[in-house]
Amino acid sequence: MKERRGKLDNANINIAEINNNLQQSYIHYDPERVDYTISNFELELLKQAGGSVWKDIFLASLGIAIPTILNGLCSFTKLENKEVINGEIFLNFLIGGISLSLAVICLIVWKNNEVKFTTLIKQIKDKPKYRLPNA
Repeated sequence: MKERRGKLDNANINIAEINNNLQQSYIHYDPERVDYTISNFELELLKQAGGSVWKDIFLASLGIAIPTILNGLCSFTKLENKEVINGEIFLNFLIGGISLSLAVICLIVWKNNEVKFTTLIKQIKDKPKYRLPNA
């Protein structure tokens, strides 16, 4: 019985020491600061949402540019008089050139956004883990 009571006395002392240390400890924080938690799934959603619009515009513009430029080239090679270009060939080259320019611009913006999102996600993952102080 005495052995059991000795363990309880030590437990009471430890709890008293912990309470004393907690009363002397301070945690400094900024009341205006707001921290958020983000899961790996949410990070992946952020990455997927980052460049999908620019990728879609790039692919659509490329889908218009390639056929119209090829159509213009085929029509131009069939012309007997290469010095005169008709309206159909001109429009094919014009629409193809505009679409190709738009595709290149969207490709550049898409890749820049992808790099920014990847960098942001890497920075979030590389943040140091906050450890609560040991009492």
